[in-house]
Amino acid sequence: MKKYKYEIIIFLLGAIYMILELVCSRVLAPYFGTSNLVWTSVIGIILLSSSVGNYIGGFIADKNASKKNIQLILGATGIFILAIALIQKFVLTNIADWLSDIRVGAIISTILLFFIPSMLIGFLSPIVIKIRMNDLSKVGKTSGILYSVNTLGSIVGTFLGGFVLIPLLGSIEILYILSICIFLIMIYVDFKDKESLIFAIILIVINIGLFGYLIYSNNINKQLVLDENSTAVADFDTEYGRVNIQNGELAGEKVRFLLIDKGNESATFLDEDLRNELVFEYTKFYDLMFDSNIEIKDTLMIGGAGYSYPKYYISHYEDKNMDVVEVDDRITEIAKEYFFLDDLYEDYDLYNNHRLNLITADGRSYLNSNTKKYDAILNDAFAGDTPAETLTTVEAVQRVKDSLNEGGVYLSNIISSLDGDNSKFLKAEVATLKTVFNNVYIVPCHFTNDIYTVQNLMVVATDDTLQLDNTVDLNLDDSTIILTDNYSPIDSLIPII
Repeated sequence: MKKYKYEIIIFLLGAIYMILELVCSRVLAPYFGTSNLVWTSVIGIILLSSSVGNYIGGFIADKNASKKNIQLILGATGIFILAIALIQKFVLTNIADWLSDIRVGAIISTILLFFIPSMLIGFLSPIVIKIRMNDLSKVGKTSGILYSVNTLGSIVGTFLGGFVLIPLLGSIEILYILSICIFLIMIYVDFKDKESLIFAIILIVINIGLFGYLIYSNNINKQLVLDENSTAVADFDTEYGRVNIQNGELAGEKVRFLLIDKGNESATFLDEDLRNELVFEYTKFYDLMFDSNIEIKDTLMIGGAGYSYPKYYISHYEDKNMDVVEVDDRITEIAKEYFFLDDLYEDYDLYNNHRLNLITADGRSYLNSNTKKYDAILNDAFAGDTPAETLTTVEAVQRVKDSLNEGGVYLSNIISSLDGDNSKFLKAEVATLKTVFNNVYIVPCHFTNDIYTVQNLMVVATDDTLQLDNTVDLNLDDSTIILTDNYSPIDSLIPII
């Protein structure tokens, strides 16, 4: 192991670097979302920081490539990663309040929180390479091996972070763990350096204490949310997003809200008599499917979140069935615990009559393989406040139609204005739907006369002619984009709100 000490260090740093990048996107998600715009900002700044780090690290390596310098850099890196965990909420809250452009906000946030630790990690590769250059005739081989090992570490870090750590732990918890790992590597560099050893141990003890307090306070907050405390906030990280649950009031009633990334995804009344009623006005417009010319018996809903409409549907229409496709099984577990989905199963004997079928799958993947026919398909699938791109295209809409009975209806919730710059996605999606369905209707959910106001709109597509109230027409022209699997620039079309 001693022989390969620096290879092990480089491998571990590569893994930590990639986990840090993944965590960066999760830390920013509740404030700026997880769109491609945010990911582009994160990746660009992290790569820039690594480039700057490698450049400066080269000068440090030529001047003094020593174990002591490696330990100092590692110590500083661990402290800065710990600082992210402690100050991220304050920094991001203020930036999000100050800047409305998510691209600028994401870039500045990444620079302020993650640039320095990522840059410091970049310092280390040139220094380690210089130390390992004990034979100038093997410069290419040695540097090639170290870069290869670093890349392997990055691959392991990517899979470990994305598949294991983020679903298992919160993003802030991961920052504490990364900081502790950095301090342990600092000790591993030179066990005999007592000064560095004592310094690292002190920082590890402080880190563990703060980490323990975080876990304790998170558990307390989760219980307080269940106890209907109005100030507590429960945080979760899943494979697909950063989840935030909190209690509040709406129209004089106690309500529990579910936020994923920066999007308000679902809500439930806390009063036992109201738990199956609908909190958000727009969800009531899914009942437009009953204005179709066929009897609605079997319905598919894509996007479960807090399962507010499925609870309403099952409790109000006792002769009807619903399948719900939710990509994130952790969200379904949260809905059972915090949003009374378990109570629904007990109250309506759903374990025996199977009127509600929960399916863990990506919505598009489910449609691609589905052979069942539905009378209505409802789409409320969002990633934060961004619609699920793979469900917006011509190819996806055709799969929706293939899954409908003759005369069946497709309803999709779209957040948009009716005209102006914030109507681009609505117009593109309506134009796309019209290439597959004979008729497309747009019904505003808030009945505002301002065509430039961003609001929830229920878009209804069917081959039949329907008589719906309060529908509006759009001004579509030849320049309107038709969304396809090959070209669907959602991030540049949706409103920035």
